Amino acid sequence: MTRVAQKRKKAAGNPAGSPAQTPATRRVWAFALILAIAAVAAYSNSYRGTLIGDDDAAIARNESIRSIGTAFAPPPDTTVAGRPVANLTFAINYAIGGGTGDLSSYHTFNLAIHVLAGLLLFGVVRRTLLSPALHSGFGDVATPLAFAIGVIWIVHPLNTQAVTFVVQRVESLMGLFYLATLYCAIRAAETDYGRPSWIAGAIVACALGMATKETMVGAPIVVALWLWVCWPGTRVSGKPLRLIAGLASTWVIVIAMAMTAVRSQSAGFDVGGWTPLLYLRTQAAVIVHYLRLAFWPSPLVFQYGWLPAPSWSAVLPQVALLAALGVATLVALVRRAPVGLLGAWFFLILAPSSSLLPVATEVAAEHRMYLPLVAVVAAVVLGAFSLARRATLSGSVPRAAGWTAVALAVVLLGRATYARNRGYERPEVMALDVVTHRPQNAQAQLTYGMYLVGQKQFGAAESHLRAAVTLPLPPSTDEATSRSVAHLYLGLALSSQKKFDEAAAELQQAITLRPDSERAYGPLAEAQLALKRPRDAVATLEQAIGRRPDDAVLLKRAAWVMATSSDASVRNGVRAIELAARAVAQTSGRDPIALDVLAAAYAEAGQFDRALEAIRRALALVPGTEASGVGSMLRSHGEMFVARQAVRTREW
Repeated sequence: MTRVAQKRKKAAGNPAGSPAQTPATRRVWAFALILAIAAVAAYSNSYRGTLIGDDDAAIARNESIRSIGTAFAPPPDTTVAGRPVANLTFAINYAIGGGTGDLSSYHTFNLAIHVLAGLLLFGVVRRTLLSPALHSGFGDVATPLAFAIGVIWIVHPLNTQAVTFVVQRVESLMGLFYLATLYCAIRAAETDYGRPSWIAGAIVACALGMATKETMVGAPIVVALWLWVCWPGTRVSGKPLRLIAGLASTWVIVIAMAMTAVRSQSAGFDVGGWTPLLYLRTQAAVIVHYLRLAFWPSPLVFQYGWLPAPSWSAVLPQVALLAALGVATLVALVRRAPVGLLGAWFFLILAPSSSLLPVATEVAAEHRMYLPLVAVVAAVVLGAFSLARRATLSGSVPRAAGWTAVALAVVLLGRATYARNRGYERPEVMALDVVTHRPQNAQAQLTYGMYLVGQKQFGAAESHLRAAVTLPLPPSTDEATSRSVAHLYLGLALSSQKKFDEAAAELQQAITLRPDSERAYGPLAEAQLALKRPRDAVATLEQAIGRRPDDAVLLKRAAWVMATSSDASVRNGVRAIELAARAVAQTSGRDPIALDVLAAAYAEAGQFDRALEAIRRALALVPGTEASGVGSMLRSHGEMFVARQAVRTREW
């Protein structure tokens, strides 16, 4: 063991050859325990979270997690596509819980990952502060400072999306492997690369991270920079080179995953209307927004729907700030100044998803700050400590003041995290939260409007849906489909409020945008009937039947209008019999309403005996308890047929 390594181990409270725990070692374990407790307390209500957003495709409808054997082939164009290690963990959860009905194992796994990541961060920061480059300035307070950074990071609400949002385990799991890679590499350097197990651990962790998320791609560079900055005398040769080369060899995993184009619809150059330069320009504002949230994490937003920056001049202040930070980082790295390592950590981890490679479906996402947040927290804690130390005459910071500041930060941030977790309890709660804080998000307005329609709150839904049909959409959005759905639900909301003129116009627009919008035809026909336009309604129903020829509901409705309309130009007994007979066949002759429609069609065609026969069949299917409802209606129609009268509808 080198002399530097021996000094390092002694400073860490673990003298070589001493198996017994020292007070310093016990303090490390105590801090680790407190850190874990803080995380559990802040996320204790995360277990109430349900599946939301991308959880549906990546977990609920992900057939590959139904078996461990198929977990290494996740479905394309989902969050887990090309990320087999993350998908495997979901398969394990699925096996433990017997499905997705009980999410406790999923949330336990997510929280465990976060706690382990926090403990590794504590270890990485502590050993970094005890490294040769930083030992003289921070060696005497390395453990409490590492704890302060770790505990603030672990309860910070900006991390909630990576912990409570189930599918974003992809981010936190990658973060765990990232930290494990660096920790093992540091331990290897401390032993002068004399422990192959640490080298192997770093490479294995790096490989697992590469198979978890592509953001891991910067890990080998970060390790090389750590050695360059924190371990003076390190040269890119010999043992360090073998370690870095071993880590870099795991890039083949990312390359292999990228070549499969598993997320071809969401990520890639010039995808979804986002060119690399347009995306880069927009990311300037996004990254500065992330930085603001690191200092003031409110409001947090689940789905931003971030629109493109219209020009470079529109983001000039953000570009200038990031450029200044980038230049400062490069200068610091060249000079081997430790602060440069924080800048490199921040930019290298964000680069894969926040630079030139567009992630079209998620231009801004808070979970991307999971690891970059470490750099911000460390800069604030270490900067505050250094300033306080310089400001005191003795050169030492009062412990009470320091611990009070840390405790206050942890309590405030932990409470904010606990409160944020409530948003994940129900999709509608999160949808309301998004439209409250991002009212310009058209997709969020649509999502919440659809929920309100489902809850029959049509008046409240109307305003959100009107916003959804007018607000601008990001380039990656299928505008025709999104607008069609918005017009459909707005039409439903208006129709339910008896605003039939407006409803018909909205529903017709839904069909114009997407002729295959089958759900719009029936409601449009009903609105046309309410407006006393039966001929238009029949034409609409015929179009719908042309697309869905076996839809019994459409068949019954069209046949009924053709058989009973008070407008003679609309009635068509022959066509009504054909459609009604198909409806009866589709329902296997077990639907009394379909039989009643068939009877009305026979009556319109003058075939009253057959009409009576159909009514008798219908009555045989109706329980006696329904005599005052369907049964009485059928008997009334039967009496009309006995009198050789056809049914006529005057009100629609």
